[in-house]
Amino acid sequence: MNRALLMIALSLVAPALAADEAEATCSQVILILDPRLDGKKVELMWGSGTALVEKNAVLALRDCSGEIVDREPLPGPLARLDAQPVRGAPVTTYLVTVDLTAEAGSYNGPVTQPFEVRGTNLQPVAAHDATGRTELIRLPLTEKAAWTRVLVGDTEDLLSVNCQPADEDFVTTYRRFHPTSEGWQLSARKEKGLWESDRGFPETESFP
Repeated sequence: MNRALLMIALSLVAPALAADEAEATCSQVILILDPRLDGKKVELMWGSGTALVEKNAVLALRDCSGEIVDREPLPGPLARLDAQPVRGAPVTTYLVTVDLTAEAGSYNGPVTQPFEVRGTNLQPVAAHDATGRTELIRLPLTEKAAWTRVLVGDTEDLLSVNCQPADEDFVTTYRRFHPTSEGWQLSARKEKGLWESDRGFPETESFP
């Protein structure tokens, strides 16, 4: 993207797509959409599964002078940036959702990822479990997956439920992502059986 096109894209970013960092700084995390997209078209096409010709969105970090100092290409043109940072995260962290809905299938839909601001860099957030295994935090929203933010004291946990086929049955996995000063912790448990989103989100007690 040349500089002129970049400035056009920035000028089309709606105020809701830009979020000031919670820290005492004038840098911003912003969402850059293809100039052919605007807020109305994003809302109209969201969840439709329609193939788009527009370029994929980009998450960017803009410094106090207005220069882009880092960028993260996103996997689709339709994207949303939650202006409310995650409470209790070890560094300033925002949730970014990309619509990956396809025309058919119960395992596709929007996927949300947290990105953290570390100095002049944007980084996708990973969590580690009790064994030391790490995984990127990805929060799908489909017919068989959902997630939510839950306030625990002064900290927000991210709860994710995901149902997948296993042999001739289904297995539902309950994940809790918890931010700490040492990083994000992952706790998970699995149980046999089918879960679908029309049942409503599981009770908080279902998550470890």
